[in-house]
Amino acid sequence: LSPRVQEGLQDKAIVPVGTTLVKANRLFFRLAKDLSPFFYEVPRAFGAYDVFLRNLGVRESPKSGDYALSLLELNREIGASKLNANELNSVIEVVSLAASNDQDQTGEAICAPDLGGKLVSVENLLQNDQPWLVNSRRLDLNKIHLCHPKMNKELLNKLQIRPMSQQVHEILNDQAVLRKVTNPGEGKTMEDKLHNDEFISTISTLVPKGSQRHLAENVKKLKFVKVEEIHTRFILVRSGRSSAIDITNQSNKTSTLSFINKTELLVANLPYGLSRELVVATALCDTFNIPRQHIGGISALLSSASSHVPEIKSRMGLYADEFQDELLRGDPGQPLVPTDRELAIMKPLKIFKQGEIVAVSSSTDSNQLIYGIVTKTQDGPSLSRLCILIGNGKEKSFLTSEVYSLGRSKGEASTSLPVEEIDMSCIESELISEGEDNLDLESALVQSGGDRPNMAPVSRTEILMAVQDLLQSADLSLNDNAKNMLDSNLTLRETLTQKDKEIQVIEKRTNEIARKAMSGVDSFLCPITREIMEDPVICCDGHTYERHAIEMWLGNNSRSPKTNQPLASREVIPNHALRSSIEAMSALRESITSVLPDWEPED
Repeated sequence: LSPRVQEGLQDKAIVPVGTTLVKANRLFFRLAKDLSPFFYEVPRAFGAYDVFLRNLGVRESPKSGDYALSLLELNREIGASKLNANELNSVIEVVSLAASNDQDQTGEAICAPDLGGKLVSVENLLQNDQPWLVNSRRLDLNKIHLCHPKMNKELLNKLQIRPMSQQVHEILNDQAVLRKVTNPGEGKTMEDKLHNDEFISTISTLVPKGSQRHLAENVKKLKFVKVEEIHTRFILVRSGRSSAIDITNQSNKTSTLSFINKTELLVANLPYGLSRELVVATALCDTFNIPRQHIGGISALLSSASSHVPEIKSRMGLYADEFQDELLRGDPGQPLVPTDRELAIMKPLKIFKQGEIVAVSSSTDSNQLIYGIVTKTQDGPSLSRLCILIGNGKEKSFLTSEVYSLGRSKGEASTSLPVEEIDMSCIESELISEGEDNLDLESALVQSGGDRPNMAPVSRTEILMAVQDLLQSADLSLNDNAKNMLDSNLTLRETLTQKDKEIQVIEKRTNEIARKAMSGVDSFLCPITREIMEDPVICCDGHTYERHAIEMWLGNNSRSPKTNQPLASREVIPNHALRSSIEAMSALRESITSVLPDWEPED
């Protein structure tokens, strides 16, 4: 084909893979896993057309940019349609590969599924870290795209998709009027509890260390204000854009029960069953990013005297998560954990790698080290410059003399204590009684798995019945002639299938016989030419060579080509026995290739 025709075929779906016609740019000679309908592996039957397929654009394996490009093409093809279950799993797999293979392929270069199963640019996606707000139906989900829950946290971070809590802000509705309810005693009591030093100290431990001072200063300034109703709006602020979007669900008239507006703690008239302390605790958690699991504990603190704070802290678990620092370990912008602070060492001449986790000084506190991730490096004979991600998508340039490398800790002796075992008989009966239902369920599952039906091939009778059922659903039927013809075709098809299987078995056995017959062919090769000999002769060194090769050698050399030892004579003797064996082997090879034209002997 001419280059012009080949170029025109590159964008056409002309290569059959199974029952699908595929474009050349979606085909690859090697795939690590099944990525259909995005990428397909070239069928083995097309091996003879290797050069033609390469000219059409078929490549060895996908590159990092292919994954993002395929997602964009699929997005253009399906538009606003939703992905089915198979497409959804394939899309998430391709998104994971795109994120893993190319850290720079973010933003509009990659599409990912949203909560409704539609493909959306990752620039417009948000992590759903506030499910209670989404489930409250107070947001217009047509104006916001939340990530599909099948995408894990690690993948979302690689794609640099921000949490909803950082982009969606709740503000007072300036069109609604706040009608205050006068009750000085109630406000004074709540303010005294909020401003209590022990209360502030307790809830400060529930937020990240960098936010503790901010929380303490703002809670100290809060003034309790009782109002009839609170109406708020939800504003989506997109990163890198000057405009914002109101994503409030206008059809939902539910009002907010509590809200912190600068220095005012607004609390509305509450429905039956909700306490003032509970809604205040909720407002504190949502405003200062305290985990919602502590709402009950903070409510209990506000309902009790200050003397009961230690016991409530202990009973309700109002302590910072000891493992939270480990969970955030290595995240850009987070303070170094004690282990890494001990291992941080400055190596100005070190060659840093892209993606390496390092430590740099915080811009707000030079004595505090925070994590960063190297995004770009600069080669240099001495000092060099690094571009480092330091949190919230912000990158900053540092000299290597300002960057701390994380070294390796020295081996320490194990300090684990012996574990005291207890007698299981004291709790065995209780465990059995609690787990009886589970055991029955497990045994039922095991039994059902053992009785799983075999996947037998579809018979021609079943095909005929299926065709008749389909025709009946359209008020049609098969006449006798058509039925007999279809039955005859199906019988022929089954016969051909069976013959194909028999041929495959014969070919497999023939290949095995040929492989065994051709073993030892190295003894038929001339040591000089490394080709099968046609006229083998024995030299005085005891080795056999091709006649013309050894005669040419002896014309210029007096040493053995095999052993490099001096030759006593230059005479050669025909090796009739070996020649007969070679001729027999050649005849066998011809008979094999006549049966198996594509057969090639193994090296």
